[in-house]
Amino acid sequence: FCLESSELETSLSGWIKVEAPEMMGKLGKMEIKEGSPQYYFFQNSVTRKDQKGYQNIAIITLPNLPNGRVAIGGIAFDADYLRDQFFPDALNRLLAQDIGEPSGNKNGENEAVMMVHMRKENAPLAVSKGWDGGMPEVERNFEDGFPGLTLAIKFKGTTIEAMSHKFIMTSFLIIGCLSVFLTAGILLTYRNVYREMSLAKLKSDFVANVSHELRTPLALIRLYAETLEMGRLSTQEKYQEYFRIIRKESERLSGLINNILDFSRIEAGRKEYNFRPTDLGELVRNTLDAYRFQIEQNGFDYQENIATDLPSVQVDREAIARSLLNLVNNAIKYSQKEKFLGVNLFRDNGALKLEVIDHGIGIPRSEQSKIFEKFYRAGDPLVHNTKGSGMGLSLVRHIAQAHGGRVWVESTPGHGSKFSMTLPVNSTPREEGVNPA
Repeated sequence: FCLESSELETSLSGWIKVEAPEMMGKLGKMEIKEGSPQYYFFQNSVTRKDQKGYQNIAIITLPNLPNGRVAIGGIAFDADYLRDQFFPDALNRLLAQDIGEPSGNKNGENEAVMMVHMRKENAPLAVSKGWDGGMPEVERNFEDGFPGLTLAIKFKGTTIEAMSHKFIMTSFLIIGCLSVFLTAGILLTYRNVYREMSLAKLKSDFVANVSHELRTPLALIRLYAETLEMGRLSTQEKYQEYFRIIRKESERLSGLINNILDFSRIEAGRKEYNFRPTDLGELVRNTLDAYRFQIEQNGFDYQENIATDLPSVQVDREAIARSLLNLVNNAIKYSQKEKFLGVNLFRDNGALKLEVIDHGIGIPRSEQSKIFEKFYRAGDPLVHNTKGSGMGLSLVRHIAQAHGGRVWVESTPGHGSKFSMTLPVNSTPREEGVNPA
């Protein structure tokens, strides 16, 4: 230490004689301007334990000097003190203020660490707690008080670039998630709006089609009733024919109204079935005989094949008759060129199988499972040009399932369709609200 002081005295003695007057003038002007004593700092390199150290020297004017006297004072701060105590304590106090902590981080992860090094060297002169080596992220040169030193800062365990990349990736992830949610919301809204519009259209079509279906039998009943009222018929046979037409159209009207009522009860969960032992062959014959006038009026070639000695089954007679009429009515409506209608009833693997066959427009395979849904109508132009409620096949499926059976279709576009419904011989009611006789 004495050797170091002697060397400092030797180096400064010559320099002070030359620079002191000018330096005093500068410091005097600074004191006048600032109103308080001013210091001038410069660095000095020293060697401690074979290592180069940093020594800070402050120059100040001395007070109460006689006029004309040139003298300055100086303070040299010990290099070991600066390195081992002053700088580490200052850095740790600075970091304790959380100024280097990333926003929102209170777990001590990725906290900032600092070090001080000489301006032209990378080796640390002093470091804060937690410094783990590596290259600093940001550096700033000290001015005035510690000339020749540089303050360096970084985050422990990461880099600003990595943090920026993480922030960008997190931001993109959040934006991506928000975009997905926004897109999903838009799609869901579109889907709901589309469903509401489709439902509104279905309701409108339903009202229009049902109105047409009701208007046709009502118009015929009114026409024949007016003819009978005016007494324009000449023979008793004509009277009987007109009475029969009015009765058939009334039955057709009642069937349509019953379809609507049944559909309403099914939708409300209040549909009840009255099961009782029934000769299904007789039921099918009677139902078709009541509908034969309309079949013949539309010019259909009709074939009926009902097996004999069929076992009695537990069914709701009215529901099964309505199912058969719905299938027959569809065959009539959607057969234009080749008008053929066949009804078969036979025993098949422990069940009775009812088939309704036509040579009409047929149904594409992609739509065969959809036609049993409520209000669904196939995409063929003839279907849309033919009035219908879209309830018939939905009712047929519900009735078949309520009887423990099922219904399906086999069809080829342009070559007709075959609707099949099976009813177990030993059927058990499957629906709530079923009243076995």
